[in-house]
Amino acid sequence: MELCLDSTSKDINTHWIDTLYEWADVNNVSDLEWIKHDSYLNAGYFKGLPRDKSKLLELEELNLLGCQLTQLPKEIGNLKNLKKLYLLGNQLSALPDEIAQLDKLEELYVAGNRLQKLPKEITKLCKLKLLLLQENSLTTLPQDIGALKSLTTLELGKNKLKSLPCSIGELKNLKKLTLWKNALTTLPKEILSLTSLNELDLLYNKLALTQEHIVWLDTLINNDCALNI
Repeated sequence: MELCLDSTSKDINTHWIDTLYEWADVNNVSDLEWIKHDSYLNAGYFKGLPRDKSKLLELEELNLLGCQLTQLPKEIGNLKNLKKLYLLGNQLSALPDEIAQLDKLEELYVAGNRLQKLPKEITKLCKLKLLLLQENSLTTLPQDIGALKSLTTLELGKNKLKSLPCSIGELKNLKKLTLWKNALTTLPKEILSLTSLNELDLLYNKLALTQEHIVWLDTLINNDCALNI
């Protein structure tokens, strides 16, 4: 009886893998393969979803660049060892809430998609250092975006943001912030707390800056921050 229960439990626990593979097959996501490309440091990169289950469970980097994906399955949240997730150049309009289960994730690349909003659960990714969201259709950011305390790079250029949440000022480790080509007219006072920036891009907005903001920008420039405004 005990062996039977263990076997049943194993089937239940790995059922999500079969679901993930079915999704990959339907969306023409290949097995893990090496793509030669001279412009990359190692003359190429790995792309695809490994069909070997042991490799899948140990996967630290998943590259689904340009796979024309329109949705990401919730089972992606079971890839507990993921540190880097590349979703650039797809057609995603949303990310699953389960992405918050990737608690080892350090880098998330979702540039060049169709995102209109982010799941509020994304703010639980406490180890996230790099978040690339440029060239989407975001109109707002989660109010608790400041919970991403480890963030050093946040790229939001060419979206449809009209305002920024006050909690953005809590991103004390942020080194790079790009907000070019949005619909921003003001910046929250709390952004003045971002004093460690090395790069700030605010081009192609219609910002009305306060004197406090101007002093802050001058201070950043004096600290060798690369500023575009």
